[in-house]
Amino acid sequence: MATAIMKQKEVPEMDDVEEIISKISEESPYRRRPTQKRTWMTVPEMGKLLGLKKTDRYWLVHKNVFESKEIAGKIRINIASFEKWYANQIKYHKVTGEEPGKELKSWSYSVKEVADLLGVDDYLVYDLLKKNQMETVIVDYWKRIPKESFQNWYKSQSRYRIKEDREKDALLEEATITMPEMAQLLGTTRSAVYTILDNPKYSHFFEFIVIAEKKRITKESFQKFLEGQDRYKLDPSNDYEELAQEQNIALANFRRKKLSQTGIRGSNGNIKYLTFDEASYLAKVSRSMINKWADKGKFTVIKVGSRVRIRRDEFEDWMEQRDLERSMQ
Repeated sequence: MATAIMKQKEVPEMDDVEEIISKISEESPYRRRPTQKRTWMTVPEMGKLLGLKKTDRYWLVHKNVFESKEIAGKIRINIASFEKWYANQIKYHKVTGEEPGKELKSWSYSVKEVADLLGVDDYLVYDLLKKNQMETVIVDYWKRIPKESFQNWYKSQSRYRIKEDREKDALLEEATITMPEMAQLLGTTRSAVYTILDNPKYSHFFEFIVIAEKKRITKESFQKFLEGQDRYKLDPSNDYEELAQEQNIALANFRRKKLSQTGIRGSNGNIKYLTFDEASYLAKVSRSMINKWADKGKFTVIKVGSRVRIRRDEFEDWMEQRDLERSMQ
């Protein structure tokens, strides 16, 4: 009996199978075609995206703020045109939470943004605009300030400063004194100070810095003036120990002025304690506001005889924390 020899068929590799399937799929008339990107959307779709009712949807369409046309008897909105409009306005907001006006904000500021930059109230910015200090454009009936216009105005003046420059100016202020402060230090009048500054015998001692359009004298040059002549000396009222040790020059000058008015050292605070007037001066708020904060227990208040004082370390810590919380808002 003849032995039948069966030849074993070769089994294709897995990669070959996948290649065959892929080739069949590509050549098939029923193959799935890639989804094309939409270029138009309906008015209801647009309204739903912006959370608008029917009347408001068509009112916006008829304003022609983006491209629209009739297709198959229905109005359609060009999506690219709609997105361009959305990036250049701030009135309407998508329900998805996507921020409007991204392109608009890249080249312009709102009045509030300029006010925040300068650390001033909105009304002051409107006053500057009224005086044509900066160019503006109207977007959705609101004034906006091109960033280039703001920068050109900012460089042309020194009175108003952005936060970074205010911080730099604060450092310069600590290294300088004003003419009235020089008068207090010398125990003389302002007119006498101007006479000293104009006198060729003394004028070479002084160096000046302009901050917020005000001329200030460097402390270093004032010290050179004191050491380089014998006629003018520090007023004795500036020499008591605690006042000389005061590191906050603004507070020291405030206390010197108070001392010159009252002649009583006890009317001032000291290294550890502040008067309510001093706290008001440091916080740049009214005396009544200091009273309100004290009543709410924001810091410790003690009574020494007939005088009421504020724990300075607690007050400064609380002020620092308050400023930090404001900057994070």
